[in-house]
Parts: sequence; structure tokens; C-alpha cells
Amino acid sequence: MIKAEYSNGMVKEFAKTGDYTRVTITPEKGADRVVIRTAISIIDVHELWLTSLVSGPEKRNLPWVIELDSGTDKNMPFVATFNSAGVNRGCFATTNLQDDSKIRFEMNQEMGVYNVTCTVTLCDKTENFDVILDCREMDWQDALADWRKALALPAYTYPEAAWNPVYCTWYAVHGAVTQDFVEKTCPIAKDLGFTTLIVDDGWCYDDMKRVSPTTIVSWYEMIGDWNISAPKFPDFKNHVKRIQDMGMKYMIWCAPHLWGFKSDLYKNNPGMTINNPIEGYDKMDVNKADFAPLVSKLRALAKDNNLDGLKIDFIDIVPPNIDKPNARDTEELVEALTSGLKEDNPDALIEFRQCYSTPVTLKYATQFRAGDVPFNWIMNFGRIVELRLALGNLAPVHADPAYWPFGETSENVARHMMAMMPAVPMISMDLTRLTDTEKRIIRYYVDMYNAHRELINKGEWKFLFGLSDIQAAIVENEKERMVIICDHCRFPECLKNDGRPTYVMNLSAKALPFKCENAVDAECNPTDGSCIPLAGSAVIK
Repeated sequence: MIKAEYSNGMVKEFAKTGDYTRVTITPEKGADRVVIRTAISIIDVHELWLTSLVSGPEKRNLPWVIELDSGTDKNMPFVATFNSAGVNRGCFATTNLQDDSKIRFEMNQEMGVYNVTCTVTLCDKTENFDVILDCREMDWQDALADWRKALALPAYTYPEAAWNPVYCTWYAVHGAVTQDFVEKTCPIAKDLGFTTLIVDDGWCYDDMKRVSPTTIVSWYEMIGDWNISAPKFPDFKNHVKRIQDMGMKYMIWCAPHLWGFKSDLYKNNPGMTINNPIEGYDKMDVNKADFAPLVSKLRALAKDNNLDGLKIDFIDIVPPNIDKPNARDTEELVEALTSGLKEDNPDALIEFRQCYSTPVTLKYATQFRAGDVPFNWIMNFGRIVELRLALGNLAPVHADPAYWPFGETSENVARHMMAMMPAVPMISMDLTRLTDTEKRIIRYYVDMYNAHRELINKGEWKFLFGLSDIQAAIVENEKERMVIICDHCRFPECLKNDGRPTYVMNLSAKALPFKCENAVDAECNPTDGSCIPLAGSAVIK
């Protein structure tokens, strides 16, 4: 049974229809929310998947209670339960991606079920939406893909540059970014195969600083006015043109929700924030603030300086809330800003970060990046996988910038690069300090991405999980396959003898004993082909 209880007292009941039930919820006059109730058996359930958790062992357990808040500004309304073989045991989802919603799974130990409640806020913009309970015995990733199909999203198109490798300044220099640094670094980035630049946080204030426990307490105090720092970028417009003339797109960072305490924006608009100060800023109250001037300022910044786009950060900083809905108002801001940028430049590049990279935001951004994981190639790989699961191949998926300590081993540098292969590669090192070996490794894998970008971005991905985390990733099309191995024990089942070449990258802790062609070691040097080396790669034909 699926029951819908409206805040105006109306109750509707729907019978389950076999292993797949899909019912339509209609907004009712006088109701500002609806609570949907059902249950999912815990028989043969070992794991859960939802977008609000990071990848890792904490996802692979059965909590007493788990909650998922979703809306335009964060996450998506889908929760899967499955067994250790990855077989679906019950997915609960809705097709309402925009309204503030809360899905709650509460364990009933006596009955051996998860009692599911889904609260959805309703407004005059809410249209009919469907609730789906999918208990078909199939791979849970296929059930997730079927939910994406049920959304009936249009096929969005993206600028060609959205699929190109990116160099970002953030991890390299944090807030100490300057025109001089960018102009010294970009020729190296271009030579390594990166053709888009993101100048991250730091361009709009004069302080030269790196993130630390001391600086973070007031880090964003100057954010909000979006003026170019003249000491850091004394010739900004011409500087942008010089970078573009060498063949790179130029993007800069912004965060509309962040209003720094020392900004004129904050001082001149009292009462327009939510009064929850942190790190030198407060958050814009999207239910109150007039964001039109802010949108105009950011559009003018991009247009007047001939920028190729914006990295729009922290859209999820005010998360969905069924008690004080904000997702619809946040969407108005996002739509106004992104549509304005595209009106000024039809090929504008717009980056969103992972938490708000969901099917509903596919029409707003042009590239969707994994969450921050400096130093950690394992987590970068895991977050890319999570993002691919959420979006499928519907849009450009970007890695978080690879960043490792100077002096890192060649094996780990290679792992950083290989871990980004299910996505568009991005890097944020101080490239002026790289060794020749590091440059050779970077170039090798950027070239590999470019040679197989059709496979990577449009092929059919499949991910193998264990009881702890991702163990292998496989993508294929009619011409070729690519396999990325985290657990060497899963290697044999990833192979097919069907005549297509298979490109294997070894992220595991052991060499893979297999006779192969064109094998290289961690430093991209050819080997005898007796195995796929630790942190190496090979072609199997």
C-alpha cells in the first residue's frame, strides 16, 4: 500500500501493482504539503545508496534511520536498497525534483521492514508528480537508470568545450592567485593538454592567503561585491585575452549565496540573510532577498571581460527544508543567472559542484564536478562514480582537480590521473614546480582521455561494488572498452573476449598477471607485457 496524506486532511490510498508500482500524486487545493507512506522489506537487503552520503564504507550498512533532503538546490529524491550482489530489493523515488522534500527510512526491527515516509512541499508551481516503488529483481544500477528515464528529461546539448580537460587554480594557490601566476602556469597547462582555465576563489579581494585553521574563520568576509582585485590582476581584461589567445577558455569562481560581513552587499542589504554566520559570511535568504542586482553584476562581470563562463559555487549552502521551503526560490536565482549568461554567450561554460549536480540542474549548468577531495585519488574516483550514477551519461561529468604533495611517488601520481578517467580530467597543481616525470604521466593520461572521450562520455558505464566500496568501473561501446580496477580480485570478470580492444588501468595494490599488449608502468614507460604493473595500464586485444 502507498498512502498519500495531505495537510488539508485529504487521504488517498494506492494499491501496489506487483514488483513495480508507479502512482501519480496530484497537488490538492488548500494543501501545502503531502506525506507519502509505504514500506520496503529488509529481507536480503545489505546496503543502501542515496546521493546525500559520500562514497565509502558508511554507505554500505543498514542504519536505524536515514534521511534525504532534496530539491533543486541539493540531492535527488531516490533511495535504493540492494543485496551484496547488487540486486535491487527496493527503490523508492519521486519524479518531483524541484520542491523541498524529505525522504525518511525508519527501521522497524520487529516487522523486518523500513517504514518509508516522503514529505513533499506543495506550492502553486507544483505539478502532478509520480511516486515509484521499484522492487524488481534486477541490478540496482539499472533500476536507477530506469528512474532517470521515468523523469522524461529532454536531451540537453552542451558546448564542445564542456568536454575538454580543465586546469583550476584552487588547490595550487588558494586565495593567493595572481595574474602573474596564471600567465606563467597556463602555457604549461596548455602544453599538458588542458584547454579550460578556472580562476578560483581569490580574484575578488586583495589578501594573499591560503586556507588554514587560522584563516578559515574569516575567509569569506570580503565575498559578495564581485570586483576584480587590481593588485592581483592589474590588467584583467587584456590578461583574459592573452590566455584565450593561447587557446584556453577562461572561467572564474563565484558564490552568489555568500555575503561577506565586510562586503558592501551585506552592509547595504540588512535583513536579507538568514543570520547564521560562519567563516566571515552569512547566507543569502533566497525567500527575502532581491537577487536581480546580484545577477546583473555577475552577468556584467562575465560580459564586460569577455569571460567564457563561471564556476557557480555553494548553491547547496542553504539546503532544502520542508519547514521553510527554499528550493523554488533558489531555482529562480539559478535560472536567472545561468540563462542570462547563456543569453550573453550561447557557448558559456557553467560549472556546478556535486551536491547540486542532479537531473533537474542539467538544463542550467554545462559541467558537473565531483566534490572536493585534495590528495585523495580513491575518494575522487568514488565521487566521480557517484556522480556518474546520478547523471548517467546525460551531461559532462568532471573530476575534482587532482592534487598531490610534491615529492609524491610516480605510482600515486599515475593513480591520481587514472582515477579521473570516468570523467573529464581536471588538475590543480602548481605546474611550474612539476618534475619532467610528473608532466609525462599527466600528458599520457590526458592524451588517453582525449583519444577515448567518446567512449568515456557516451559509453555504457557499469560499476562493481563490494561490501565496502567501489571495486571496478567498466565502460564500453560498440568499438572498445575501458576497465579501471581498484580490487585486483575483480579483474577476471571484467574481461570479454569479443574482439574489441580493452584499455585497462590498474588502481589496485598489486600487479595484474595477464599477458597484454602495449603495457606501461607508472611512469608510462613500456614494459615486457607479462602483466599490468602496479599503477600501470595496458591494452588487451
